[in-house]
Amino acid sequence: MGAAAVRWHLCVLLALGARGRLAGGSGLPGAVDVDECSEGTDDCHIDAICQNTPKSYKCLCKPGYKGEGRQCEDIDECENDYYNGGCVHDCINIPGNYRCTCFDGFMLAHDGHNCLDVDECQDNNGGCQQICVNAMGSYECQCHNGFFLSDNQHTCIHRSDEGMNCMNKDHGCAHICRETPKGGVACDCRPGFDLAQNQKDCTLTCNYGNGGCQHSCEDTDTGPMCGCHQKYALHADGRTCIETCAVNNGGCDRTCKDTATGVRCSCPVGFTLQSDGKTCKDINECLMNNGGCDHFCRNTVGSFECGCRKGHKLLTDERTCQDIDECSFERTCDHICINSPGGFQCLSFIKLLRSKVSRFLRPYK
Repeated sequence: MGAAAVRWHLCVLLALGARGRLAGGSGLPGAVDVDECSEGTDDCHIDAICQNTPKSYKCLCKPGYKGEGRQCEDIDECENDYYNGGCVHDCINIPGNYRCTCFDGFMLAHDGHNCLDVDECQDNNGGCQQICVNAMGSYECQCHNGFFLSDNQHTCIHRSDEGMNCMNKDHGCAHICRETPKGGVACDCRPGFDLAQNQKDCTLTCNYGNGGCQHSCEDTDTGPMCGCHQKYALHADGRTCIETCAVNNGGCDRTCKDTATGVRCSCPVGFTLQSDGKTCKDINECLMNNGGCDHFCRNTVGSFECGCRKGHKLLTDERTCQDIDECSFERTCDHICINSPGGFQCLSFIKLLRSKVSRFLRPYK
């Protein structure tokens, strides 16, 4: 091959190598890969993560999004009405995520999904002048004997025994009493309640305090009917929702037991229950008194093991280490065997005799 041909082939190889580097390929042996992700030359979606690979790159949609990476769309976790994102009340979808909110009279639990009753009576007696009675999702003001509740449902009015008017407790209205133009009285109910057929009592509906239901409420002819999210079971009171071991083991790491108030989690020996009441954490027994081991303590999941130094053996209590008397074995030494803690020494008769003579003669030198 002539010099001109060699130069031509070399130019082609160099050009191909440069082209490979520009395209993110390996090009010539030893060529540096182009990181399209760091250089911003990728075409990944704004809601995707660019991951560099040899000779190329790939796009992965971020958590909370779906797609092939170059096109990503938000996952609506609230779309499934049955699961509702795990929220027991309202589920609000947000880009890449979601959040749970609770109805009035409830607060979000630490798990971010369940809703717990707010005890309004704990704050300034709920604004009640006399007696405050908390209920699931709401509260009610009551009055002492000789008083009745005013129309504002918070203050109490001294009852009059004279006449048939709203100042007389005998009007019989459960909530609100109003005087009619003809001198009689008529009863009304607070918002969220329906007036009963006797025109005096008030029937609770789902529009007030979620009908007294912790999770879901459905109005029926006989009043609110409560239901629970699929992760919970309805309590015997017909209103409260409690976790059950039948669903996801009640959220317990290990052992789950159903009780009247919900689930009770427990842990096996070697584990301790954490403050969340569900998670089990391994106990490192070696941190306390070396696990009771004479020599070495090695922690294991749910337990621990004791070990001994060389020349010792572990006794049946699996804690105590005892020196091994190697001299008790046959043929440990040819002549004389001297045992020592964790070891032994072999001596010949001549060496032992010289040692004794040396010690005997040393004071007379």
